[in-house]
Amino acid sequence: STCHRSCACCSSRWSLPFLLAQSIPSFSIQRTMKLSLALATLAVGGASAFSVNNQYGALRTSTQLNAVRQPIMAGNWKMNPATESDALNLAIGFCALVDSMEDTCAVDESEGCTEVVLFPPFPFISKVKDIVQEKGITVGAQQVYYEDKGAFTGSVAASMVKSVGCEYVLCGHSERRTLFSDSDVNINAKVKKVSFVIRRVG
Repeated sequence: STCHRSCACCSSRWSLPFLLAQSIPSFSIQRTMKLSLALATLAVGGASAFSVNNQYGALRTSTQLNAVRQPIMAGNWKMNPATESDALNLAIGFCALVDSMEDTCAVDESEGCTEVVLFPPFPFISKVKDIVQEKGITVGAQQVYYEDKGAFTGSVAASMVKSVGCEYVLCGHSERRTLFSDSDVNINAKVKKVSFVIRRVG
């Protein structure tokens, strides 16, 4: 099946506050908005909603997502910052902000907690992961190509980002659509590849 623009996994029309309002129980909205402010303070942009897969890799229905979905706060660093040292300082500073906050945890760790995901640029992923993982913060890749390997200069495979610790991949971001001409067909191929290799699609 194809992944259309209206799907949560690849739509650029969904805003983070709207998605949070749909997926976060009322008792956790206050602490989630506090975490959202921490993300904004560090100039970390919002990301699309996430579709969580079951153990067999099949996407859950919207009914199942509403029933069991874990709240997620995600920050897409885009093409920032300029250097590795700046990226590591950003990660350290972010950890300091969220360290005292309750209910941030790794996915599926406990019911009702908010998972935090960061999407640094490719060169910084491994070292940022080393810094943030102790706080239960997950890292993801901002994009991949849908082929496993080959003569695709400048491209990155899903297996590559998985091997350096990425647990999510953004697919169908509006900037990839407008600036790099990512089509629905290509995005659908990426979603299928990521769903099979990593099993978490953003």
